[in-house]
Formats: sequence, C-alpha cells, structure tokens
Amino acid sequence: MAGETSKLKTRLASLNASLDELESLLEPLLTQSLPETLLNLDPVQQAKYQTVLPYVTYDLIFIYLKTKGLDPKTHGVVEELDRVRQYFQKIDQAENPPIRRSEVDKDAAGRFIKHAITQAKAKVATSSQPELPTQSTFVPLKVTTKMVARAQYERALEKEHDIEEDILDVYDEADSGSSDDSYLASEVEKSVEKTDQVATKPLKRHERPGADPFAAESTIMGESNKRRKQKAAKATTQTT
Repeated sequence: MAGETSKLKTRLASLNASLDELESLLEPLLTQSLPETLLNLDPVQQAKYQTVLPYVTYDLIFIYLKTKGLDPKTHGVVEELDRVRQYFQKIDQAENPPIRRSEVDKDAAGRFIKHAITQAKAKVATSSQPELPTQSTFVPLKVTTKMVARAQYERALEKEHDIEEDILDVYDEADSGSSDDSYLASEVEKSVEKTDQVATKPLKRHERPGADPFAAESTIMGESNKRRKQKAAKATTQTT
C-alpha cells in the first residue's frame, strides 16, 4: 500500500512540474491576442501555431478527464485529437514535399517499342525491293541479236515474195501473148483465105474490090499491142 502511494505521489509531482513548465511556455503567447501573434509569422509558422493551440487544449482536456477518473476514450476529445494530428501531417508534407518519381507505363512503352520495330522492318523490306519502272518513266527498247536476225529474215521473205510475184506476172504475160499470137494467126489465115477467094472470083462491073488483108492485120496488131501495154502498166503498179 505504501509503495503504491509513493508511486502515485511521484506521478502527481511530475504532472505538477509539467503543468508549471506549460504555463511558463504559454505565458509569452497569452500576453497578446492571436491576430497580433500571427501577424509576425510566415504562412507555415502560422499554420503550425493554429494547429498546436487546439492540440494542446484537447490534450489538457484529456488529462483533466483522467484526473476525474473518467475514460477519455469514450469522450469526443479523442476524435478531435486524431483530426488535429492529420493537420500536423499536412504541414510536414508542405515543408518536406515528397520527391515525385516518374512512373513508367510498361504497357504503353511496350506498344511504342513494337510499333517502332514494325516500322523499321517495313522500311528495310521496301528498301531491299527493286524499284519497278512506272508508266511515266521511259524505258528504252533493248535491241538484241535475235531481234536483228528476225528483221533480216522477214526482209528476205518479203524480197522472195516480190520476186515470185514478178515471175508469175511474166508467166501471165507470156500466156496472154501466146493467146494473142494464136488469135492473130487465125485472123491472118482468115484474111488470106478471103483474099484468095476474092482473087479467084471474077470481078463484075461496078463491083468494088475486096478489103485489104494487111489493113486488118495492122488493126489486129494495134489491139494486141494496146493490151500488152495495159498489162505491163498493171504489173508495174503492183510491183511498186
């Protein structure tokens, strides 16, 4: 019993000393009003001062309830103390702001990297492919030996075809000439027969002499020459 009494006395003595120290600390603050005290302080110090005063007040109420034998945890003062402590944390963050680290979005970075890789592959593929000539570009024709030989062969065939046509025209003229000659011979024979008949027949009075066979022959020869000239002109036009 005596030991408990001594412990209680010791706690009361320390409490009394703490209250005396608190009074000495609050005395210069209570000598002037709150607006006058805040006037000479910077914003951070003003925030601290306005936070410390309610905290000290609620703490004294907490001690008072303890001395009265009441449980302060069932009182609303505990909630107020917790609320004021949050302001202490905010002031601490304002004085020492945390270093903001740049966060890297891994998904977005992966998408950017994949897109860059696909673009690089596409550029390499397009650069490796040869450029095809477009319709606007003029590509000169390359003349090969086979093409030259082909052209010479076609020219030779055309010359042979022209020669064959000339030969056929000559044969046609020869055939037509032979037919004209046979026709001429038959006409000459007919004229000779008529001449013989006229020569053997006695002439009557007032009877005209017979036709001259040589005149008919000259007429036939003129027609034959005219036909030959027409065929020759036609052959020359076909050749050209």
